[in-house]
Order: sequence, then structure tokens, then C-alpha cells
Amino acid sequence: MRLDPALQTALDKRGKSAEAQLGVSSRTRCRFEARSDRQVAVNLHRVIVDQFIASFGKKIPEELILDFDATDDPVHGEQIGRHFSGFYNGYCFLPLYVFCGEQLLVAYLRSAKHDAALRAAAIWKLLTRRLRQAWPQVRLVFRGDSGFCRDRLPSWCERNGVDYLVGLQKNSRLLMMAAPWRTQAQADFAVSGRPQRIFGQLAYRAHTWKRERRVIA
Repeated sequence: MRLDPALQTALDKRGKSAEAQLGVSSRTRCRFEARSDRQVAVNLHRVIVDQFIASFGKKIPEELILDFDATDDPVHGEQIGRHFSGFYNGYCFLPLYVFCGEQLLVAYLRSAKHDAALRAAAIWKLLTRRLRQAWPQVRLVFRGDSGFCRDRLPSWCERNGVDYLVGLQKNSRLLMMAAPWRTQAQADFAVSGRPQRIFGQLAYRAHTWKRERRVIA
């Protein structure tokens, strides 16, 4: 297009010289990526969350379960911010996603060198504030795997009346505390020959926690 006579005429520039091509800009997507900053990301997510709220119309939800998940985004070049992840066995980014059902609320690009829970507590706080602004009585539930089991996040939930359900990695102490249910499952399997699934609850406090919490085994 930079050599198109009609475009050059409209810009009062003719020929193939560099000066004649000054009216040509970089691609729109390139400009968008180069100029995007933190505030652009905030504004984009504000639109996404507002659209999510508007999708309910006049219906007021009683409960919203928000799923937080970090997953690998493999890279195959020398992209800035790439990092080798031993867990995923490759170079990747580690974006954080937040879904409510099938609706996306957050997509946050991060380097894989960071913890999976990076910024999760801050994002959860912002989402809670906005959703309660729209629906003051809605029950909010944070749900995530063991990568989000950091004391800061459940502590904030407990102080602000928000429910949470996070995975907890097993360790020798938890296995010892859950031994009675494991023994029962083994005994029931020996009698029936069928796979067994038994649930139990216990009170547990990790070394870094400020209080005991209810754990489902």
C-alpha cells in the first residue's frame, strides 16, 4: 500500500524514496502491543468483568464460584520473560486465568520463574470488591489447586467473609492423621474387592499458618 499511487497522491507524496513512504505506519497490532501498559490491562479487565456482571441482567446470583488456575504457555523462541519450568519440562510463560463457569474474568500473563500464586490474592481482592459492589449479598467462593495454598490468601478470605476451597499437598503428618480412613478403605476393599472412596475431616495447621484450618481427606 505504501507504493499505491492513489494513497501517495492523497498524502502529497510520490515515488519510492523513504520520504515518500513516511505516511505509512506500523501494523495496528504491533502498535497495540508496543503501547500496552499496566493501565491498558486494568481497563481491559474492567470491561471483561463489567460484561460478566451485565450478562446476569436483573437476576441476582446467590453464589459465584471463581476458579483460579495457572497453566503453561509454551514458547519456542527468545521471547522476553520466558523461563524454563521443571514442572512443565520446557520454556514457557505461566499465565493466571480466572473463570466463573465458562466465563473468563482474568487472563494475566506472567513469567514461569514466579510462583503459581503470584498476584492471586490481589486479584481475588479486586474481584471481590467489584462483585460485591454489584451484588452485596452474593456468596463468593475461591477455588484453586494446591499451588494457591498460601497463608495470605485464605487469611484474607477469613477476614472478609469469603469462602475458599484449595488443594493441599500431602505430607507425612497429613498421611499419619488420615491413616484411620486409609485403613478403613483398605479393609473395605479386602471384603468387597471394589475400589473405595472414603472422606474424613481433620483440623490441621501448617508451620507457616497462623491458625488451624478444616481439611478434608
